[in-house]
Amino acid sequence: MNLADVMDDLGAACEQIDGLRVYPYWADTITPPAAVVVWPDPMTYDETMARGGDRAEMRLYVIAGRVDARSARDTLARYVDGSGTHSIKQAVESYTATAYDTARVMRAEFENIIVGRVEYLSALFYIDVMGKGAQ
Repeated sequence: MNLADVMDDLGAACEQIDGLRVYPYWADTITPPAAVVVWPDPMTYDETMARGGDRAEMRLYVIAGRVDARSARDTLARYVDGSGTHSIKQAVESYTATAYDTARVMRAEFENIIVGRVEYLSALFYIDVMGKGAQ
């Protein structure tokens, strides 16, 4: 799997969500609500025999807004919902990707992160991605 292509595909999946700004890379500045695709941790080769498949635990931040805003809490709640028009899980798992074979959103963790000296409320999604290994 080419990780840059995987990151682009995950970004394209999130672009299906109306009003969500998507960055398939770590951006210096963002405007919430935003999704930011970051490098995997870990990347595992040869999940199946003869370079049949690789696996990556991709990570995706969804940044809702300033930590102290109640509206940020309400916004983030829509993105972590397991289904619906704003659900990250639904958008990623229903997307037809070209850079990987399957993607499953496994969990979300909540944290405050600082981007451009501003503290934001966010959810970090962990996405299990499987794709063909290169020969």
